[in-house]
Amino acid sequence: MMTSRIARATLALSLAGTIGILGGCSGGGSSGAVATSGAAGPAPAEVGVARGAAGDKAESSSVAVDAQKLTRTATLSLQVDDVGKATAQVRAINVAAAGYVLSENIGTTGTETDERAGISPTTYAALVISVPTDKLDATLDELQRIGTVLDRRSQTENVTGEYVDVQARVVTMKKSVARIQDLIDKTDDIDQLVKLERELSSRQAELEAIEARLQELDRSTSRSPITINLTTDPSLIDSALSNPATGFTGGLKAGWKAFVGSLAALFTIVGAVLPFALLGAVLAVPIVYIRRRLQARRAARPPKVTQRNTSAPLPDPMA
Repeated sequence: MMTSRIARATLALSLAGTIGILGGCSGGGSSGAVATSGAAGPAPAEVGVARGAAGDKAESSSVAVDAQKLTRTATLSLQVDDVGKATAQVRAINVAAAGYVLSENIGTTGTETDERAGISPTTYAALVISVPTDKLDATLDELQRIGTVLDRRSQTENVTGEYVDVQARVVTMKKSVARIQDLIDKTDDIDQLVKLERELSSRQAELEAIEARLQELDRSTSRSPITINLTTDPSLIDSALSNPATGFTGGLKAGWKAFVGSLAALFTIVGAVLPFALLGAVLAVPIVYIRRRLQARRAARPPKVTQRNTSAPLPDPMA
């Protein structure tokens, strides 16, 4: 009886020890798993900090890009079935994009290519519109649906450096004008006052010029011109209208054009002077004729003989 109790107690102690060992191993395994997880990747807090830094960097890059000043221009050449209808569609798209028409040539290119046969109001039209810069690409997409695209070009120029420089010059010049104005208010010397007012006038003129340049940069970066060429005949679209030839051929064309222009100017001058030259010749011919007749008559007259006094001089009574 006693022996069975001792056996039961021994069995219970063994089971308890076994459960404790298993529990300890299980707890150690869990700790190891946590440690391994920590070594494999950053803690949640670290992940949050990293994501925040990446977000700040992306936001900074976005702000830097948005702060840039870009001037953009575009050219679009389309083949259409009806020039008049296509022109009306261009105007409608322009109005929808809050743009305005800068120029419109229907049936003429405004250059010497007008001499080519086939250019007429029913075959060719060229329009230049101005739209907000942020709507340039969307407007081009709308315009190219009017007809078949023959040519589409766009150009972007970064003027951020010039814009920042002009802005800084405006601020500096305003401070300079304010300082001179302050000196004028404080001085009582007439001579000094005259010099200061002369300098103030000069700097104000320079300030106005710089401000005008800044306004021009604002306009060129806020709005973009689009040149649209519409034609029923693709051969009428001359690439020279949007991209002048360069290199030897371009120089040859430019030189020939300058030569022809010089000849035209020379002939214009000759034509203007010729009537006066003819009038002068008409008046000069009788004058020259009369002058020559007079010279001939003088040459035909015999020379006059002058008689010399050969008598001896009277003696001087005083000698």
